[in-house]
Amino acid sequence: MQNSVPYTWPYSEYSKYVKTSLHTWHTQRLGKSGGKKILFIHGTGSSCHTWANTVEHLLDEFDVLLVDLPGHGFSRIPAPNHSSLQSVFEGSMELIKKISFLPDLIVGHSAGAAVAVLLSEKIKAKNGVICINAAFGEFPGLAGVMFPIFAKIIAVVPFSSDVLAGLSRNKERTEKLIANTGSKITKDNLNHYKVLFSKPNHVKGTLKLMAEWSLFEFLKNLKNCNSNINFLVGNLDKTVPISVSKKWSQILPRTSYHEISGAGHLVHEEKPYEVSQIILNHLQAIKK
Repeated sequence: MQNSVPYTWPYSEYSKYVKTSLHTWHTQRLGKSGGKKILFIHGTGSSCHTWANTVEHLLDEFDVLLVDLPGHGFSRIPAPNHSSLQSVFEGSMELIKKISFLPDLIVGHSAGAAVAVLLSEKIKAKNGVICINAAFGEFPGLAGVMFPIFAKIIAVVPFSSDVLAGLSRNKERTEKLIANTGSKITKDNLNHYKVLFSKPNHVKGTLKLMAEWSLFEFLKNLKNCNSNINFLVGNLDKTVPISVSKKWSQILPRTSYHEISGAGHLVHEEKPYEVSQIILNHLQAIKK
């Protein structure tokens, strides 16, 4: 199987594939059966491995679901137009219904934070959302026009993802890519990204999501959001300015804001224990 999960992958023994109408998801469900349910949604270019060290501190108490976004990690690349925010949200709804996993709390990182908020609003999640370095802003200026166009071209040109994946096998390129997020991660986690970026399907799936992703409608409606949202940022984030989360924490009616010092965009990989404790404190503070 082209997308089979290596036995060395974090929590590979829990890996399962779930097919919905438009997507085939790689999922990992682990932790305490009957505990409060927490859904974790990673960001662009990552996979469910990103949460491994964070959830380690939660498994004795909570029922945890990790998912790979469509085209990412070990999930299948969907058909055209099904990597958009709306399609991923609708597919996620179908997924959690199919496996009977109604989350009490949803944790989303970067682009995954938008999916988390939409899900929370739809299902009225009891404990709301934790948005980690939330990518709730469009690219400014010319980049906002050219980057999606570039991603669309690369995603559809034959063999382009194979070429890009080959380039990313270069150790220095992967390390530079991660360093550009402002994060310093462990050697093991860096190796996981090297595996991902050496997979043409993961590269193509990432570019496909970038090409189809639009936050226009989401941001237009976000001011009406009534979910309880905890904005969590790493103060060294070079990918999404922390001012984005600060701004929305001041606009929305039911929010809190936390900064973790000395961490970048992948704050949950750099400070997994601290992030797990913020999750615990959030759950304890919001009881319904």
